[in-house]
Amino acid sequence: MTPQSLAAEVESLFALPDAVLRVNTLLDDPEANAREISGAVELDPGLAVGVLHLANSPLYGQRGWVDTVARAIDLIGRRALREMVLATSVVKVFQAIPEEFVDMPTFWDNSITCGVVAQQLGHHIRMRDADSLFLAGLLHGVGRLVFYARRPEQYRALLTAAPTEDKALAAGERAAFGFDYAELGAALLENWNLPERLRFAIVNQTDLVGAPAAFIREVAIVHIANDIAANIAPCLKQRATLDVYEPGFDPAAAEILAISAEDLEAIRLEALAQTFALIKIINPGSALIF
Repeated sequence: MTPQSLAAEVESLFALPDAVLRVNTLLDDPEANAREISGAVELDPGLAVGVLHLANSPLYGQRGWVDTVARAIDLIGRRALREMVLATSVVKVFQAIPEEFVDMPTFWDNSITCGVVAQQLGHHIRMRDADSLFLAGLLHGVGRLVFYARRPEQYRALLTAAPTEDKALAAGERAAFGFDYAELGAALLENWNLPERLRFAIVNQTDLVGAPAAFIREVAIVHIANDIAANIAPCLKQRATLDVYEPGFDPAAAEILAISAEDLEAIRLEALAQTFALIKIINPGSALIF
């Protein structure tokens, strides 16, 4: 079994909706106009509502209600639209995961938080296309959902035998399956034809040493963002410790980004407000309480 073969098992189960594929195709087409793009978004009422909520959220500081999808797209831009479309759709795609493994609102709270932190890290180091790192953070853990859905018995045994701390659990995955959730998630993203930059940021997040030089900063960002998100919004059902953060990431990641502990603490605290706003938009059924 390989990450690719296991990801192939869920191609129909975890397929992106046609409306999402259509919007992404139009966003990739330089000839597509705003009317065509907004029309494609409006074909999916859930997407349209999410785009409107994003445009009217504190993230964009808009005064006065933005009441059309076309105006919303003009305000937030095509890149943010792509992220919004993918984010809201991915949350809906993974709805049939056994509850014994994960509380899905909690999972997405953690994932959205990771996305916010990753984006902020990218902006802090003045990285080109830093906004796209939100998706890398958001999708960093989807491989684990594939394990839950397709290998439930094996994963149940793994959870019984291995500590549930992320690093130890990833090691247990490699021992049990020959690969971990990061490799599996990247294989799924490849099936979805998502950009290479996102796939490398996710596949190497547990192994900085093996990361290609071309994407080393993206990998370091997701690696750190995952650790910070576990403090703000733990993926497991446990209380967040917002007042105390003991970094658990590889120090080499901070060296790669040339970022200080003080900067990371500022980013951690700043992420709170943005995370609340995005969780309400992307995962409105969440019951997150900090």
